[in-house]
Amino acid sequence: MATDDKVVVGQTHGADDAESVLIGYLLGVEALRAGKEAVMWLTKDGVHIATEGYSEKLSVPNAPSIADLHNEYIEKGGRFFACPVCVKTRQLEEASWVKGAEVKGAPSLYEFTQGGALTFNY
Repeated sequence: MATDDKVVVGQTHGADDAESVLIGYLLGVEALRAGKEAVMWLTKDGVHIATEGYSEKLSVPNAPSIADLHNEYIEKGGRFFACPVCVKTRQLEEASWVKGAEVKGAPSLYEFTQGGALTFNY
């Protein structure tokens, strides 16, 4: 696997900055469309993105649907690693997670990026 066959989208935002979420999904979906593996590394308020129903509440005027991009990301096999510390500080330990989402820390991210990966942060 080439070093650019894996993509990490670091997402720190949720409802506080829907445009950053939108851009993260645009990159993640395009990576999957191109046949790459994609993981969204969710930290801070970004952990909400991987909870059931959350993406449906987000929108950016005159832009593609975040909910549609979220669904395509999941359907194409995109994954989410939600930072365990961030999950705990937001009291989301009992949250309902979307398909492909796991509460995983930095060691799992390092394992995914072994051999190299493209990274983007929002």
